[in-house]
Amino acid sequence: DFEKSIEAAVVNTDISFLESAYAEDFKFKHGTGQRSTKESWLKDVANNKGKFISRKVDASEAELHDNIGITEGSITVTRLNGSYTIRYVRAYRKKGSTWELFMHRTVEEEHNN
Repeated sequence: DFEKSIEAAVVNTDISFLESAYAEDFKFKHGTGQRSTKESWLKDVANNKGKFISRKVDASEAELHDNIGITEGSITVTRLNGSYTIRYVRAYRKKGSTWELFMHRTVEEEHNN
């Protein structure tokens, strides 16, 4: 599914895929409170190449409202220096025949190490 593809692209530093998956006005609020734009998040992904071991979507529930999709779920993130689990809410919009992610908000972050 699309969310799993996005997380795999972050791990694999597939910037080309992420460029098309994220909307131009993409906003990301991290569990730390840090806020990223599409540009700043893609730079972070590129700078962290090889540091993400996995980003596993553990659960995801979606609801659709015409051309808007809202998901909530959890992701276990494993990095070279430890792991943590986030709970999130995301918002997608349909653009032509595809979907784009325009908002990710981490609502809870729990460190496992």
